[in-house]
Amino acid sequence: MMEAALTTGPAPGDHHDENIAKLRRMAGQIADFFKAYPEEEAAASVADHINQFWTGRMRGDFLAAFAARPEDLPPLLQRALPRIRPGRGS
Repeated sequence: MMEAALTTGPAPGDHHDENIAKLRRMAGQIADFFKAYPEEEAAASVADHINQFWTGRMRGDFLAAFAARPEDLPPLLQRALPRIRPGRGS
């Protein structure tokens, strides 16, 4: 009985996957706010907001998750992605 309880927890990758999903959702909310801006200003504003208010670790995790597959992001986030600064040590 005790053994079953030990194996029912989340798989090791689940926390990371949940974190990436949360960062994507947060970035999407930021992009939704700025989508009414002119296209170039919107991308710059999204990246600026993320650079100012996200920790280096958050930015690094976001970039690591989506740099190789930007097509998984909405178009505005795809345009903002190259302007997002990596976290220290990333």
